Amino acid sequence: MQYKVRFPMTKLEELKAKLLVLIRKEAIIKLPQPIKLSSGKMSDIYFDGRKVTLHPEGMTLFARAILELVDLNQIDAVGGPSIGADPIGTAVSLFAYHDKKKIVPAFLVRKEPKQYGLQKQIEGADLKPGMRILVVEDIVTTGTNVLTAISVIESFGAKVVQVVCLLDREEGGSAALKSYNLTPLFTRKEVES
Repeated sequence: MQYKVRFPMTKLEELKAKLLVLIRKEAIIKLPQPIKLSSGKMSDIYFDGRKVTLHPEGMTLFARAILELVDLNQIDAVGGPSIGADPIGTAVSLFAYHDKKKIVPAFLVRKEPKQYGLQKQIEGADLKPGMRILVVEDIVTTGTNVLTAISVIESFGAKVVQVVCLLDREEGGSAALKSYNLTPLFTRKEVES
């Protein structure tokens, strides 16, 4: 008789296991006809990341999983392209403070500068030269939205040290974001299997 040796799950593995259940239940939408994604690609499977990142359990699990993946001592601020990154960046900032006693301010990157008021393109944390940035996003397809946000972040002299996303659709985003250390929590294959 052969016995399997079972090691206890790591905290990250526990968080991911719970998150995967929620993703499969809430975020995968199989469509009768393909629709156009923000990348311009067509797909009959839609991953609605906001069904996870705006869900209290999903937001908590995702933020805490990110905190297991990154070295907070190497991060000065967290954010990414609005709207996908808004709840994630906020939750990471909140749980970094609550769970780890680290102050990591959050920010969001607008597609364009506001046309009124202070006319900012980045809201929240004031980015400065040399700051080390964690970029977060819900779904990465080609990486275009994230690269656009990174360009704005870098225009302030800040350095993106890591990009973490909930799901990599495996349609070119990994290659496009390779130099920014893209770390997806899940790939499309993992959530569909």
